[in-house]
Amino acid sequence: MREDELMSEPQEPSSVRAKIYDREYQLRTVDDPDRLLYLCAALDKRMREIAASTGAVDTLKVAVLTAISLVDDLQRAREDLKKLDESVSRRSQACASMLDRFFA
Repeated sequence: MREDELMSEPQEPSSVRAKIYDREYQLRTVDDPDRLLYLCAALDKRMREIAASTGAVDTLKVAVLTAISLVDDLQRAREDLKKLDESVSRRSQACASMLDRFFA
């Protein structure tokens, strides 16, 4: 099979109407439109949680606080993934050493 046959054709963008924090947005995506709607709903929920917990009423302030919260979540997930990767690497090396001793 040729390399160009292995590459999928780019999808045409689809349009999605989403409501986030009481504002309507017309969004376009080349990915799954249902996933985009799910992400928008999750963002709306997080913004409402932030607004409720901080008492903020200004939409921009709520959006910025939500962005900071999401970036914090992302950074923590990256740090956790790095620790897990390091742990798996150490365990793999230990297993390889045991196998080397066993077969030596």
